[in-house]
Amino acid sequence: MVNNQITFHFFEPQTLKTSEEKPKKRTPNMFILFRKEMMRYKPYNMQMTKYSKLVSEKWKKLSEVEKNELQRRYQINRDQKLENPVNEYGINAINYPLPSVKCRNENDAAKRDQNTINAEQIIK
Repeated sequence: MVNNQITFHFFEPQTLKTSEEKPKKRTPNMFILFRKEMMRYKPYNMQMTKYSKLVSEKWKKLSEVEKNELQRRYQINRDQKLENPVNEYGINAINYPLPSVKCRNENDAAKRDQNTINAEQIIK
């Protein structure tokens, strides 16, 4: 209030983007598919940056045979996406997200530490 007067400020609402304006997501490349697979082994308490570095090192050490297998899966995934478009809820049966694993309480600390060790052994 200024001098016992109420002042109102009105702003123009921002225009909302419709779903038609959203750019289509690109199909994941071989490394992204590999990283998605490796996320299954990520311990709950490990930082994402540290885990990404471990996965990147593992990717660099893969043989051509293993990379060719990922290339084959990449092509299958791409072809299935073309055949099975995403429904109105954003769900595609091929790329349904994996459930995340979370610790329930502090008693799981020893288990989390063991999982961190196991993840590092799996990746290396």
